[in-house]
Amino acid sequence: MSVGVCIINRNGIALAADSAGTYTGNKMFYNSMNKVFSISRKYVYGVITYGATVIHNVSIDQVLKEFRTFLDSKSEVNDFFEILPSFVEFIEQKNNYYKFDTAETNHCYELIKVLISDWGKKIKNVITTDDVAAQIDDILNDLSAVMQGAIKIENYDVSSYIGTTYKSDFDSLINMIIPELNNYPAQKERFWNYICEYFNLSLTNETSNAMGLFFCGYGKNDAFPKFTHIELYNVVGGKVKYKLIENYEESNNQAQIVPLAQKDVILTFCKGISNTFINYIPQKVESIINAKIDAIPDIFTDSQKGELKEALLSVKNELASAIDTTIQNSNVMPILNSVQLIPLAEMAFFAENLVNMTTLKRTFAIDGNQQTVGGPTDVAVLSKGDGFVWIKRKLYFDGQLNPNYALRLCEF
Repeated sequence: MSVGVCIINRNGIALAADSAGTYTGNKMFYNSMNKVFSISRKYVYGVITYGATVIHNVSIDQVLKEFRTFLDSKSEVNDFFEILPSFVEFIEQKNNYYKFDTAETNHCYELIKVLISDWGKKIKNVITTDDVAAQIDDILNDLSAVMQGAIKIENYDVSSYIGTTYKSDFDSLINMIIPELNNYPAQKERFWNYICEYFNLSLTNETSNAMGLFFCGYGKNDAFPKFTHIELYNVVGGKVKYKLIENYEESNNQAQIVPLAQKDVILTFCKGISNTFINYIPQKVESIINAKIDAIPDIFTDSQKGELKEALLSVKNELASAIDTTIQNSNVMPILNSVQLIPLAEMAFFAENLVNMTTLKRTFAIDGNQQTVGGPTDVAVLSKGDGFVWIKRKLYFDGQLNPNYALRLCEF
């Protein structure tokens, strides 16, 4: 896990993030992860990463540093929002270079196997009954209904690629798990088509291990900062599977504080109360009302008690609305109004301490989240005039012993 924050106003952007994390598949804990990056020497671009640290066993650190070279090779980037299609283009061009095509094989095979195992059990149960084909169709209708209710990833379709690349794996798994389905070729083909389409959906095992990427900065023609926030799930068939969380461009001179990953401590600071209690208070009011009405003597009918309960429960919604209004007026807006005016140095200080508060809580609160945040806090600011500027940055080497590192930076 991680914690990061972006503070944005018309003066620029402040980024801060901790350094704690683990590499996917490795339970070892490190306090030296890089999560804040400058991704261009030519343009004013930065990014915070959180969540998963690798794409098919390739470190996001390596990917972003090579993306920097790719981005700087572009002739002009007039609008900041061109960064997302540029990043997708880069990943898809580097599919073979990073050997994503090799690494995807296990992921795709395992998903096909899971689907055949789960739905194959249901098919096996009807093999010995009457009108087997119709009953298999009913089971496949259930699978179709599940897929219809799932979220489809926009602008992403690898069903044809899966259909041609992994058909032999499907056939071998059918022979291994449910060979009886070979006697029903129409249903087998329909099952395979559904599995191919399944790869286009938002899958729990992918979203729970997603990589967050928060790009921010300025295009050539941008007077004020913008950001693009995505979750990256996978790369299959050279296609990047991701979800766009938000595109933001400054308007009405309204500042923003955007917490990333472990948001709870930062949100509690901004709201003056934790989301746990915001949700708890109306629920507790409802529980008390129900208990008190149920305890009323039987001089009232059940119908009368129901009407009374319905009338009083409207208080819960009014209370929730009043709490939200008070939070916005008394806590959130005063902070945002202040952030709207502060210079870059104070923005950096604010961002750093929001991250440090989360680190402090995770260090001393025994709540099951220990060691999920920690290490040095990296801080940077971005502005139209000064570009990307490090305020605090950890290095894994001694700068005095590596003078060529600074000289290389000066070449750009």
